Amino acid sequence: MPGEVLGVPRRRTRSVCVVEAGPAPAAERPEPRREEAVETLRYALNGFLSAIRADRAGRADPVDADAARHRLLATLADELDLDNERLGRVLGLSPAAVRDLLDVHGREGLVEAVRAGRGRGGSVARLTPAGRRELYRLDALFRESWESAFADLPAEELRTAARVLSRLSGVLIPSR
Repeated sequence: MPGEVLGVPRRRTRSVCVVEAGPAPAAERPEPRREEAVETLRYALNGFLSAIRADRAGRADPVDADAARHRLLATLADELDLDNERLGRVLGLSPAAVRDLLDVHGREGLVEAVRAGRGRGGSVARLTPAGRRELYRLDALFRESWESAFADLPAEELRTAARVLSRLSGVLIPSR
């Protein structure tokens, strides 16, 4: 089943020679089951990140098109004053790719260019009412997909997973 950790990771042994003065006090030794659980979590996270990298490297199917469209529309719904350059940084796309996306979505009536606010020159992209409706449609589509993917897990486990992912964000991107 997707998302399951296959096998148990093997613990790496340190290559540094450590001289022990005797057994560590019980309070300093991690309990073996917890240490194994943290290692399993690390292993699963590495697999998850590998899957994300592989996905970004390049499948091109309709689900990807919906995901790219959703990212663009959701970003425009959340960020009102992004010019093309800043929109590209948020989406992780080149200026040319942003221009192409906005052209396609503009022809479909989902986004429009409006004059930038606060005395800035140029224009920014905004969602049209049709763009908002499309965002709501995609939200519902993805919500349904997520619900079915996690239907077998109790709500408490999902809340625990959310806390773990939140904590992992701090591990992967430490606050400065």
